[in-house]
Amino acid sequence: MSDPLYVGIDVSSKNNVICCLTKDDEKRSLSRFTVLNNRPGILELRERINQLVEKHDFSSILFGLEHTGCYSTHAAMYLHQHLDFGCPDVQVYMFNPSLIKEFKKTHFLDAPKNDRVDAWFIASKLKSGYLPHPFTWSEPMMALQRLTRARYHLMKALVRESNFLMTNLYLKCSDYTLVFDNKLSATSLAVMEEFESSEALAEASEDQLVEFLIHHGKNRFEDPQAVVRELQKAARSSYRLPKAMADSVNLAMASSIRVIRTIQDQLKSLKKAIEDHLATIPQTLDSVPGIGPIFAAGILAEIGDIHQFNSHKQLAKLAGLAWTKNQSGDFTASQTRLIRSGNRILRYYLIEAASSVRVHDPVFAEYYAAKFAEPKQYAHKRALALTARKLVRLVFYLLKTNQLYQPKGGNRHLN
Repeated sequence: MSDPLYVGIDVSSKNNVICCLTKDDEKRSLSRFTVLNNRPGILELRERINQLVEKHDFSSILFGLEHTGCYSTHAAMYLHQHLDFGCPDVQVYMFNPSLIKEFKKTHFLDAPKNDRVDAWFIASKLKSGYLPHPFTWSEPMMALQRLTRARYHLMKALVRESNFLMTNLYLKCSDYTLVFDNKLSATSLAVMEEFESSEALAEASEDQLVEFLIHHGKNRFEDPQAVVRELQKAARSSYRLPKAMADSVNLAMASSIRVIRTIQDQLKSLKKAIEDHLATIPQTLDSVPGIGPIFAAGILAEIGDIHQFNSHKQLAKLAGLAWTKNQSGDFTASQTRLIRSGNRILRYYLIEAASSVRVHDPVFAEYYAAKFAEPKQYAHKRALALTARKLVRLVFYLLKTNQLYQPKGGNRHLN
């Protein structure tokens, strides 16, 4: 049986640089060439690889690419699913760029950084073994990932814009934040827009304010008179701004409010699309109390094929919910940090889901409370991260077995 062909591909927005190695080659490549990173280019790559297969009778091909976001997606998809290389065994591997960077350091401390060198090291990494799970393509899952990542992007934008709005709001009415629990609610944003200054809010008629709150709050306030009293109390105790500065602050706040409302509208549209798309994918994550369609979709889309993980520890490492170790001789550090690597989007959805699950499920509520009581510093962040790590075990089990969650400790082997 012939040796395999190792094909390293350094991907960029314009070109794909290819280096082909065989098992017997140490440094000299069998073939090097460059193609465009588009459909004609990937078809040219197929023809060049097919020529090598016919000439050397390779029985298997291993393609390796760095995971460079959107630039490597098409290439990996075509190599895995749409191209025929006349070979019975074709595998595609997506490497974390930091893994290739560290692999280069283990061989050459001063290795140059260019596309040809990187392609060689990717092919060499394929030869070395210890490879990740092969790349798999699932159209429904990738489509869902586009939606959940768009939501993640908008949520981050919403947080940034909200923080900026809060800085201007403090200048306009410094005690306003003591009134509404949700500062970005429709009623709260309407109050910010309607009254030009804290003086105008303090001097407004109580009856008019009550009517204003009932209208914009859609009659959801249990005691609108009490809310009005709190608003006017906050307005009277707030700092005062000079007229010129007040005009600038109002303009800046109006701009932020328009952006926030736009983001909120887009989030509603994405929520509907995510729910509709998730309904077509079999899963049991939303059987966990506190995990609705949004969190289930976000977790599922980032994990992909659960069978690429042999244990929940591997899944936790992908999510960045694993802790570094600091030990030397008899010394072992009692406090360590979360690892810096991992999928930040998966970590975001797991942390958000854990925060929700601990409110709705007594098992996770008890676990969170126990961890919250342990440390003196960063109690909430630490307890929430540990709760998310516990949730990883449950997610791994549910996806592996396709079983429904059994509340109140029913899945005892997870405890």
